[in-house]
Amino acid sequence: MTNRNDCHDSILMVRFALERAARAGLDADRIARLAGVAAWREGGEGTRVSPRYCLRAWELLEQETGDAAIALRVSEESTTGEFGLLEYLFLSAATLDAALETCVRHTGSLTTSYSFRITDRTGDEVRYEILSAVEGCRGRELLVQAAFALIVGRGRVATCGAVTPSRVCLRQAAPADPSRFAEVFGTGAIEFGAESDTITLRAADLALPMKSADPELTAVLLSYAATLPATPEFGVTWLDQLGDALDAALADGAATLEAVARRLLTSPRSLQRRLTDAGTTWRREVDRARRRRLRRAEHLSRAQQAELLGYADPASLRRAVNRWREREDR
Repeated sequence: MTNRNDCHDSILMVRFALERAARAGLDADRIARLAGVAAWREGGEGTRVSPRYCLRAWELLEQETGDAAIALRVSEESTTGEFGLLEYLFLSAATLDAALETCVRHTGSLTTSYSFRITDRTGDEVRYEILSAVEGCRGRELLVQAAFALIVGRGRVATCGAVTPSRVCLRQAAPADPSRFAEVFGTGAIEFGAESDTITLRAADLALPMKSADPELTAVLLSYAATLPATPEFGVTWLDQLGDALDAALADGAATLEAVARRLLTSPRSLQRRLTDAGTTWRREVDRARRRRLRRAEHLSRAQQAELLGYADPASLRRAVNRWREREDR
């Protein structure tokens, strides 16, 4: 089972986001430096990077363009080949159903930070879900939007059919203007604040033949895909998700119970209840998050560390460190 330390993305995922920045007229190299992946033009799909680079690139892309629908536009602007092996497996499949089944089985060739799976199949429709090993950030929401938009957009182009989801469910909060979502997906059946990120497609659409179907190519590609990382099963707990949300909140300077609850799409009261059920407290989890940040900031001055961890001054940080040590000695 995959844990958070095993998670990584192909450089192709980072490159895809930064290419969108370049097409929007932005300085993609500057955004890449801000995202922490200056060498984004180098390497092929086997070049693996931390998922935080891709997520940060999406966040910066939205900020720089000021376009809240930027991730949805990829279905209109993407070009063939940007996702390497997984995309060619998709295109060479016999039907849209087979193409998506390939994605379910071989997502690991592109990322071990996300899993694409089938959660329900009936005679009329199939529901697909995206699971993430990274939580509590806007980048994840944007990446999920882009993934669903690509599934629909590429499905339409590859089949020449009017592929329309019967339902789209997103864990993110509802945007101020949801009309762009309805326009991209071709349906008003979009649920925000859902428990999971899912897209449901009709069996009739899934049965559409792919115009680029090539069984011989598929056989060759599948042989190669079998040598690559498997699609992950995540061992991410709720406390892992809370830790990610706290890390992001500390980075934004707003590590309050209310702010973190919003990131987890829950209420402060429900968050407190879950902390109690998990045998921990809000104070303890905040301390854990600060200690993680402190370990990554050992090269900084005490004043810089205090600022990074959200303390008013070095003296406050020193008292916190002493408290942590006393707790360890008990």
